[in-house]
Amino acid sequence: MLIRLNPDRYQIRYYLSIAVIACLFVPIFFRLYDLQIVRSIELTQLAKKQHDLMIDIKPTRGHIYDRTMKILATSLKVPSIYAIPRAIAGKTVTAHRLSSILDLPYGFVLERLNRDKAFVWLKRRVDQSVADKIKALNDQNIGIIFETKRFYPQGTAFSNLLGFCDIDEKGIDGLELRYEQYLSGQKGYKVTKRDAMGREIVALEEKVIPPVNGQNLVLTIDHYIQYIAERELRKAFTQYHAKGASCVVMNPMTGEVLAMVSLPDFDSNDAGASTADTRRNRAVVDFYEPGSVFKVVTASAALNEGVFQENDRVFCENGEYHITRRRVLHDVHSYGWLTVRQVIEKSSNIGAVKIAQKLGAEELYTYIKKFGFGEITGIDFPGEAEGVVRPLDQWSGYSITSIPMGQEITVTSLQMAQAMSVIANGGYLVHPFLVSRIFDTHGVMIKEYKPTIVREVLQHDVAERMGSILEGVVDEGTGRNAQIKGVRVAGKTGTAQKILPTGGYSHSNFIGSFVGFAPVDNPRVVVNVMVDDPHPVYYGGSVAAPVFREIVREVLFYLDHAEPRDTA
Repeated sequence: MLIRLNPDRYQIRYYLSIAVIACLFVPIFFRLYDLQIVRSIELTQLAKKQHDLMIDIKPTRGHIYDRTMKILATSLKVPSIYAIPRAIAGKTVTAHRLSSILDLPYGFVLERLNRDKAFVWLKRRVDQSVADKIKALNDQNIGIIFETKRFYPQGTAFSNLLGFCDIDEKGIDGLELRYEQYLSGQKGYKVTKRDAMGREIVALEEKVIPPVNGQNLVLTIDHYIQYIAERELRKAFTQYHAKGASCVVMNPMTGEVLAMVSLPDFDSNDAGASTADTRRNRAVVDFYEPGSVFKVVTASAALNEGVFQENDRVFCENGEYHITRRRVLHDVHSYGWLTVRQVIEKSSNIGAVKIAQKLGAEELYTYIKKFGFGEITGIDFPGEAEGVVRPLDQWSGYSITSIPMGQEITVTSLQMAQAMSVIANGGYLVHPFLVSRIFDTHGVMIKEYKPTIVREVLQHDVAERMGSILEGVVDEGTGRNAQIKGVRVAGKTGTAQKILPTGGYSHSNFIGSFVGFAPVDNPRVVVNVMVDDPHPVYYGGSVAAPVFREIVREVLFYLDHAEPRDTA
């Protein structure tokens, strides 16, 4: 029997199926439209971000040289260890191996390997022996990258001057910080592709912008003069159990700093093991009451203003000067009449105060500022202290009897060296500086620093007369321990009581110092030596003058043989 099918029924099913299928494709079409049209740019950028890899290329930090082109700071290639956590299977076993090789806690290593990342540092800047052990593991998911590490060949020498860098070679202190913009250079980069594990596909490298390496510094410092100054200062620092010490050696004609030493010091290669106290450059950032060395300013001002001549006499009250009932000045010895020259040679407190009283507070203050006290020298070093010089309207009735002999005022070692340079060079305040020039990796000069005169302080003949007086301090006065056979030396001793935290002056804690120059007839170096809290001897003439003598003796010999002398 034949069964006739209803064609209309099958057509309905057919069209219904097509309609259902079409409805199913509608969201797919909308999704495709969303992905390919609406979000096309966004997704393209996302894909590019996932596959493209931009790698920073670090520049090489610039070198630091002394004036003879001896390297004081450089950067070396050292191995650093990394891992690819996503690709590591046996993380527990791997962590055990790595913790032993890298000398790191097991938990620390395991935590790093458990991160969902394509790259993690395990330990940066390791010894080559450690890198060799990592290579021996033959694990492609544990790798080595060579980075640069700042290295200071001289160790502790120059440490308070150069400062140091952090693990990323960014200057943290000292000249490394001050000249960061020149030393650091500019980083480059390269654009390439990475695989699913995040690893670089070297063959697909697209673009490379090379880095600009850091520029190089040439200092005014001479490594040998620095060595001499440090050696002699350390002897006194150790012998007299001092709390601290500093020394500045300057060319008085140009302001070039030839040596700058601060004790205690530290190793710039291991700055993390140091303390803030050992990292201070005391010559620049510490200030102290100068004591009798400041009488040089008092006498210079009086001579320059014509208030006194060096052979004019001053009555020193036989060692006891009653200013008021509560204010009595004393000298170490009972002096009667002394010439101005003798007042400085014998370091009479009473004589210096009487000179200042006749000069007047206003004129004394003017010369204090002319000599550069109470303001920074402007040396190219971070954190310079300006010291304390109170404005004239804040002086007490006793100030004119304290400041002339170096009380109620504070200075830095650098300021004292700068002030003595005024007398050594004929009356001019010169700007001290540490960097003489900057050049790039191709030897092209970027910047050059020239000697600068800040201002005229003394008449030339007054400076010469003061030099003669200070020569007498060494020949006949308190500075005999600074004498050098065959060399004319000028200088001044200082012994200052330290200020107590509760106010007033200590009778057991002192600052011993000596500042001077040589030779008198052709000054080549000014040297300031400061020893903080020496024991049991504390007089500047005993603890600081011998340091000055030994430094100057060897430096003059070195300069005579290292540089041609001007015979014109």
